[in-house]
Amino acid sequence: MATYYGTYGQKVQYLASDPASPQSGQVWFNSTSNLLKVGVTQQGAWATGGNLSTGRQYVGGAGTQTAGLLFGGLVSTPAVSALTEEYDGTSWTAGGNLGTARWQLTGCGIQTTALAVGGNNGTVQVAVTEEYNGTSWTAGGSLATARATLAAAGTQTTALAFGGTVAPKAQTEEYDGTSWTAGGNMGTGRQELAGAGTQTSALAFPGESQLTSVEEYDGTSWTTGGTYPPAGQRGVYGAGSQTAALGAGGNESPNTATFLYDGTSWATAASLLIGGGYGAGTGTQTSALAMAGATAPGNQTQEFTGGPVIVTKTVTGT
Repeated sequence: MATYYGTYGQKVQYLASDPASPQSGQVWFNSTSNLLKVGVTQQGAWATGGNLSTGRQYVGGAGTQTAGLLFGGLVSTPAVSALTEEYDGTSWTAGGNLGTARWQLTGCGIQTTALAVGGNNGTVQVAVTEEYNGTSWTAGGSLATARATLAAAGTQTTALAFGGTVAPKAQTEEYDGTSWTAGGNMGTGRQELAGAGTQTSALAFPGESQLTSVEEYDGTSWTTGGTYPPAGQRGVYGAGSQTAALGAGGNESPNTATFLYDGTSWATAASLLIGGGYGAGTGTQTSALAMAGATAPGNQTQEFTGGPVIVTKTVTGT
């Protein structure tokens, strides 16, 4: 039977401070804090990014970790925003304002060719679609069904919009850069959900009403995917693809949990630094952004880097 001494060639260390680069499984006693600690391998890590100029929630987002885009949202009840901000991996700068100020909208695409879809203008749900060219927004084709708290996936010219209020809706619509047409309905209508992927390979998860179900789209119809671990998470930050997705947070608690999807099942990853939801997620499973949200002050940016990392944990219990 392997022992700590046999593996590391030394006894548990007695140190005045934590080692700068611990090994996985390394155990030491911190004499300053009087705590027993261990190096543990975990999947990925979140770091603090640059703050948005304006804190808000129920926003739309698009882009990558080093070229992100955030637009619309609720600044303070009942102030609905048209503001757009662009991220360069370090800081945010002002972009062109949306033509229609709204919250509870969604988005997809990249920083220079993005879509802003649906939402609520402060009075009613809208079918508005706008297209961004890196400088300004112009009108695109309207959704067939006006809705808010929906999700989107894909690009500016091959997009997918699904779910939303009021029902909650199970409708799916496909965009070709000019107009929206009907796609296959989701098996379960849901709102305040997250989306990831492309028009022909999308993921919907999880949504309001205590849902844990996940659905996968193949360009025609939705089928059941791997169950999302916590129930009833609304406003989850979503990013990635159908077979390599990230889901983080959720506005129950507020939640800090992060999960990674491999196309079959979800695995636990590093927790958000600031919990909650109703912001926007974008990027890939290994290089994602969680932007804004309902947790004050609402101007936070969190950056996720995937892959195994070694972190320090305090040993508790017996």
